[in-house]
Amino acid sequence: MHSFDSRVSRRRFISGAGLAGLGLAGVALVGCSEDEESTTATATSAASAASSATTVPTSSATPVAGTQLPDEFIFANDSEPGDLGPWFGGFSQGLVTKNIYEPLVEPFLTLNADGSPHWELRGALAESWEKTGDKTFTVKLRQGVKFHTGEEWNADAAVASFKFLTNPDVIDPIKKTNPLGGLYPRFEKIDDYTIEIDVARGGIEGLTLYGQIYYVGLPPSVTSGTDGAALLEHPVGTGPLKFVAFNRGSDIVLEPFEGYWDGSTNIPFKTVKFITRPEPSVRALTVNTDEAHFAFNVGGEAGTALEHWFAGAGFQTTMVRLNNAKAPFDDIRVRRAANYAIDRDAILEEIFRGTARPTTFFSFQPSDATPFPYDPDQAASLLAEAGADGVEVTLSYGEFRIPEEEELAQIYKGYLDAVGFKVTLNRLERAAYNEASGADFENQPQMLIETTSSGNYFDIEGSFTDKFGCDGSGTFCAPDVEAQWQGLGSLSFEERSAKVAELAKLLQDEYAPRMFIAAVQQVHGTAPFVDPSGMPVNLFVRMKDLKFA
Repeated sequence: MHSFDSRVSRRRFISGAGLAGLGLAGVALVGCSEDEESTTATATSAASAASSATTVPTSSATPVAGTQLPDEFIFANDSEPGDLGPWFGGFSQGLVTKNIYEPLVEPFLTLNADGSPHWELRGALAESWEKTGDKTFTVKLRQGVKFHTGEEWNADAAVASFKFLTNPDVIDPIKKTNPLGGLYPRFEKIDDYTIEIDVARGGIEGLTLYGQIYYVGLPPSVTSGTDGAALLEHPVGTGPLKFVAFNRGSDIVLEPFEGYWDGSTNIPFKTVKFITRPEPSVRALTVNTDEAHFAFNVGGEAGTALEHWFAGAGFQTTMVRLNNAKAPFDDIRVRRAANYAIDRDAILEEIFRGTARPTTFFSFQPSDATPFPYDPDQAASLLAEAGADGVEVTLSYGEFRIPEEEELAQIYKGYLDAVGFKVTLNRLERAAYNEASGADFENQPQMLIETTSSGNYFDIEGSFTDKFGCDGSGTFCAPDVEAQWQGLGSLSFEERSAKVAELAKLLQDEYAPRMFIAAVQQVHGTAPFVDPSGMPVNLFVRMKDLKFA
């Protein structure tokens, strides 16, 4: 077997046994009147139940009470948003715009005391919802909601927003896309505060995933025309913060909206500013120098070095996509060898500093699978058995959804080289990465570091299709397996959880199509007066979820 100094990148890696896969403990759907989805449910598999109790640190210190609050609250973002429109453009954009625009409903994930996940579906612009047909939801809209313009939110505004967001005359000139027109075949007013929505796929994910990413309420003064470009620079919504200025290359300024519908929201600042500091370590230091009060997504290493930090408000599943469609990873022995080669426990501890979790599937979704143990001898044996010892492979990366990606690429290379692979690293620019990851199976890279938010929004059937479907992006195709996740969204929570856990185990044990590594929670640095205890694990960082000591 080849030698590998496990202290790569100045780390002293530890080896250890495999841990249980993550499970999904339960879900409470607040405001949903459908019997099968209105109560908290518990995954029934033993592996899922055991794994859901895996705990990780989520916060460093109790907020300091009695601090004099500044007039202006400042976020240090990881990049300047390309625009501030309602068409989702990533987490750096969402850090700003999710305070301005609001969807109908929000899937809200928190952690129980034992570390197990707890899901709720909360109403935002919707007050309640009921599944009244196989693929139909009747939605009661929240009354008393005003736009930042003073205009009223109602069913007419809701339908007009849908039409505007999906209108080719609006989105084509500004080079935006929105699949909601196909995902919601019907979006219709019933009365002044009731709408009906037909969804392309049955089940609650028709509202949680599609509605969270692709739909927001917009005022009639905007939707009466076709000028989408105006929203890119001057956003208008119903959220707790309203737009003041977008000074490109400098900052973005918002201010509290006095007419916000949720009276429990407390934003005790005159203005909220967003500055950009691309380097994670520099971004983290902004909270120590009082340049900012919230350093966004700084990573486990930089974050846990701060006195005040927390993990949450956005999670990702980081993994390596193996190209199942071409050599050498069209051989399951080679795919398994790559999986056995990686010391996941060491990566969780030394790279993510204990803020990430082991996972065998999409983060916080149920799984009966067990992570591959670190077994370099088995990896080398499988590689030799496949006649692939010394095989040359290229590991491509460049997505950078998490700050640790560059370091992970180096570490994966070290582990894989040690068991007999000969890895060449290929760092791609983001546009090239997007092109490579979306190419036909035969034209995709042999190995690709991928970090996905699949599972963030109580979605699962669509995530299966994207990552494991024959027409998806994942280079894996097994029609008999794909048939098993069709209709998952229409099952009760208990049935859905059990089936997802079963499929996760089947995929790993029988096919090993990917190298699942970790459920990575975003790690943020904060000023001493910031209390993040109300933040969800998923979704986005929003002022309405923060508290202040």
